[in-house]
Amino acid sequence: MNLPRPALFLTLCLALASSPLAAQTAPPPPPLPASAASAPLLEAVTVSGVQPGPGLWKVTRGDHTLLILGTLSPIPRDVTWKTDQIDDALAHAGELILPPKVEIKPNVGFFGRLALLPSLIGVRNLPDGATLQETVPADVYQRWLAVKARYIGDERKVERYRPIFAAVELYKQAVKKTGLRKSGDITRAVIDLATRHGVKQVPVPYTLLVDDPRSVVKEFKRSTLDDVSCFTQSVDNIDAQLADMTRRANAWATGDIDGLRDDRRAKQLRTCLDAITEGGAAQRAGIADVPREVRTRWLATVDEAMASTPQSVAIVPIDDLLGDDGYLAALKAKGYTVESPDGD
Repeated sequence: MNLPRPALFLTLCLALASSPLAAQTAPPPPPLPASAASAPLLEAVTVSGVQPGPGLWKVTRGDHTLLILGTLSPIPRDVTWKTDQIDDALAHAGELILPPKVEIKPNVGFFGRLALLPSLIGVRNLPDGATLQETVPADVYQRWLAVKARYIGDERKVERYRPIFAAVELYKQAVKKTGLRKSGDITRAVIDLATRHGVKQVPVPYTLLVDDPRSVVKEFKRSTLDDVSCFTQSVDNIDAQLADMTRRANAWATGDIDGLRDDRRAKQLRTCLDAITEGGAAQRAGIADVPREVRTRWLATVDEAMASTPQSVAIVPIDDLLGDDGYLAALKAKGYTVESPDGD
């Protein structure tokens, strides 16, 4: 299975927990050691001002060219991205291939979706009213309390979450404290430039329609996930992960391609993704097939663009591009010539 970008991982999580939780009060966790509660937050240091961002990967076959901008999330909050290179690329392009978009929907009509909503209540939560303290090893739970105090605070409902959803909440809240922001405005800037130049925008959509979603949800709520390893890695790595995110954000902003590689992060994402996709309910719903299907559709879209358009541009998350299973490696395997912005 190919490793998808973090946004796809979050999509798969939210697909299994897509409505507001019922109000529930979790028992208060045991008190923290004073040293853990008072531990200082990681001080984020990020670049600021006008920055070039990464260069463009160049993919060629014959006299046709695809230029790829790799995006990263999060990026430094106070960075202004210099768009000269992508602006010039789009000025000579016939198509802009948009980032893949994934949707997971119930294969039912409007009233069927309304009937489904009550069954989604509490789907993030552990089965049978269990708590994190009862679910994860005691030493891991004590480490969780320390990082929770630093990044989430005194929030009780997360104590009822399945470990993987608690890990997602930890990540989301920690990112807010690092001086980083989501990279959606990068994609919006590229789309605005393409619109200004009159460039055709080509979406890469994938929609998974889930048959009999009520039974899938019921099965999921009864089942357990093999997600303690994901939770443990998230708890143990969060401080180092934030430092890595800051380092990678700086690397993206300054065009340091080598600095964008992060094997530890890739390993953790794979562990957490497997916890979602390898469960029985997810397998029967077809969620395990999503990363492969998205990759296949993106590559097919590139093939069409390269066959018909002298120059195209694509926006792709960095995590999809890099690595042995990345999109760049797949393009090379299909016979395309791929040149890195740094000449590697």
